[in-house]
Amino acid sequence: MLISTMVDVYVVYYPIILSFIWASGAFLSRWKERDKKAIDETKEFEKISIVISAYNEEETIEEVLLSLRNLNYPSLEIFIVDDKSSDRTLEKLYEVKKSFDDWETLTILEQKENKGKATALNVALQQVNSKYMLVIDADSYLSKDALSYLLAELTSSSDIGAVTGRPIVRNRTTLLGKLQTLEYLSVIDAIKRAQSLFLGAIMTVSGVIVMYRVEALKEIGGFNTEVMTEDIDVTWRLHRNQWKVKYVPKALSYILVPENLKSLLKQRRRWAVGGVEVLISNLSWVFKRGEFKHRFLLIEMICSHIWSWFFLIESYQYFLQMLLNQEFKVSGQIIVIFVLISFFVFFLGPQIVK
Repeated sequence: MLISTMVDVYVVYYPIILSFIWASGAFLSRWKERDKKAIDETKEFEKISIVISAYNEEETIEEVLLSLRNLNYPSLEIFIVDDKSSDRTLEKLYEVKKSFDDWETLTILEQKENKGKATALNVALQQVNSKYMLVIDADSYLSKDALSYLLAELTSSSDIGAVTGRPIVRNRTTLLGKLQTLEYLSVIDAIKRAQSLFLGAIMTVSGVIVMYRVEALKEIGGFNTEVMTEDIDVTWRLHRNQWKVKYVPKALSYILVPENLKSLLKQRRRWAVGGVEVLISNLSWVFKRGEFKHRFLLIEMICSHIWSWFFLIESYQYFLQMLLNQEFKVSGQIIVIFVLISFFVFFLGPQIVK
């Protein structure tokens, strides 16, 4: 009975406490960043290498390339690694390059085998000719000043190894798309703002928009090809090598999200597995040599995983009991959690991102 009560308390109050922390941090972060500027346009622009790994992206790759030409940044080189696409992605890449008089700053790299995003990024890493490398997805657009905001933060201190921007969902026609829009705008953004403000570190970069210091990337050996989520893994290897990782909410990336339940579950399963991989590989280091911020991030990850399982189990038991007893009563715990999540997503979220 005691254990059951403790689990009930944990399921109800853990998200309440955590939401209060994240919401408070997000509001304070927004207040502090109100005067934050992009890089001074009177300064000499540092060269930036943009890297994209593309696999079967024939429907979006042309638009993404054209969007890069509209960025408000003059000194760029672009590397696109075709990861052995089976559609017309490679053909479209060469068509676009040719249409702009062979676009001298665009380099197309062809993989002989499909080896995944991490391998493709490592191939490009060996080719870049700059101190800073921006990684984006093959279906994402950047806001015009995104590069300037990212570079301003990355160059503000020599010990910053990576900075990540804020993803904004652009396919909002389905219910799942709209729900994920609220999730990215409210929950994910608030968590990263609060982590960055309170801890000076974040759990993970967003792989759809992240700028790395090339020196830092090469120091940690590039991207790990053996893990499910290279962005979470690289974040923690930067932490372990004393590089700071920052969040820049003014740098926006407009992304596509899964629009059906099967694709969404596949994505979230990949995120969950990636988180567990990071947990296992970093647990010993965090508690032996890590700082408080690293311990907090890892403990929060563990607690969130435990909460998710408890919540699923309790929800299953509750609905099963309802069916067996044919008493359709709404649990007070479920009401509390629902009201909390609704308040956070539908009220706090829009206030934070205004």
